[in-house]
Amino acid sequence: MFRTAWENLRAKMTSHRKNVKVLVMVDMEGISGIDDWHMIMYGMKEFKFGQAQATEDVNAVVRGLKAGGATEIRVVSGHGSGAGNRNIIEDKLEKGVKLFQSYAHPYRMLRDAADESVSAAVLLGFHAMAGTKDGFLRHTINIEPRIKINGRLIGEVAFNAFALGEHGIPVIMATGDQALVREATLWLAGIETVQVKTSVDSKTTKCLPPKKARKLIQEAATRALLRLGEFKPLKVKSPIEIEVSWLKKEYADRVEIFPRVRRASEKSVSYVAENWTEAADFMIAALRLASPVTHDGVWKELTKLRGFKKAFRRFNENVIAEWLSQ
Repeated sequence: MFRTAWENLRAKMTSHRKNVKVLVMVDMEGISGIDDWHMIMYGMKEFKFGQAQATEDVNAVVRGLKAGGATEIRVVSGHGSGAGNRNIIEDKLEKGVKLFQSYAHPYRMLRDAADESVSAAVLLGFHAMAGTKDGFLRHTINIEPRIKINGRLIGEVAFNAFALGEHGIPVIMATGDQALVREATLWLAGIETVQVKTSVDSKTTKCLPPKKARKLIQEAATRALLRLGEFKPLKVKSPIEIEVSWLKKEYADRVEIFPRVRRASEKSVSYVAENWTEAADFMIAALRLASPVTHDGVWKELTKLRGFKKAFRRFNENVIAEWLSQ
């Protein structure tokens, strides 16, 4: 049977590759077919639809990577949906994939999945950084913060690329809306990108037909892996100067208590890290420490509910009983 010129080229370029491991980091905001925040949030009836869309995008990129010569594919479910990051339907996934999900925090999964044996990484279904006017559901790790590294604003593209760069892993492909594509291209020279949706603002986006989007994803994954030698890991210059700012002063008040943290302004703090691991640990810890400010609003609403006092008393009794039984 005759082979096309493309198939001959692909066979020639992949024939010498014996061990090509690829890590696929998966978020949800930039997944094909997702155009409403309810689809990415555990507990909402639309979440099952979002899970199905994420799984099919993963399958598309897996097929493309295999066609490009990947011998091992590790998939990390990096979207914090509130369901222990169970955003991918495991029994619907392409065979032969190593899936990392259900950890307490996505960054721990990335650390477990990434090592020096991995050849390349893909950022699938990502979104633009906080403050991006035309980015659908744009944010940086959490809803509130803006983060600067060495004076430059970063989003989750750069955050993950820096983490992968510590292991010498280049990011070869990214998918999402036009704002994500623009951001990825600014940080990662020559990266393959797929625009699966076009966003007007943070709330409004128009998706490509899923079949078309996944065809583009599959084709781009193959092209990206065939170009593997053209990509370089993204490295961060040390020492690393970090500035985290919030929309409210109360967030910075909480984080200011960290050792070596300096108040940069009324609503921001700064920190200097010696390496990326320390920098990432600080950023995640700072955002987690600040998050109870958001929960205060939830708490106030709960106190208005009938039966709250009785339920709160029962909760406290259980906590104290467990403590005193130790």
